[in-house]
Amino acid sequence: MKRRITILTLLTLAALPVLAQPGPRSQGSRLDYLAGYLSLTDAQKTQAQAIFDAAQTAAETARGQMDSARTALNTAVKANASDAELDRLAAAIGVIEGQLAAIQAKAEAKFYALLTAEQKAKYDARRGGRGRPRG
Repeated sequence: MKRRITILTLLTLAALPVLAQPGPRSQGSRLDYLAGYLSLTDAQKTQAQAIFDAAQTAAETARGQMDSARTALNTAVKANASDAELDRLAAAIGVIEGQLAAIQAKAEAKFYALLTAEQKAKYDARRGGRGRPRG
């Protein structure tokens, strides 16, 4: 019984990051929003587009790895794998989640570095001091 609870907990935790992600939203619409809200120059828009495109490509690769890792974990659950194997597979999912967080943070940092002091203040105010911009 304890093992089943542990397995269900692991599966639930593995699914949480996917559930918490915002729905599909193109990088173009995000850039359009930011460009309008922050009055980005054409040069800033071009640089931001390159940053967001590179991050999206890297994230797509990591998401493919995530799909494979989740499939492996689900297969192991169905095969009644050992706790150690389930721990290993769940940890692999955690590593990929960390990679996705790093990709997002690096893109955010590069974008933020493009902004003027006035744009940074406006961006910070809109973010409410946490997470991605609301909107």
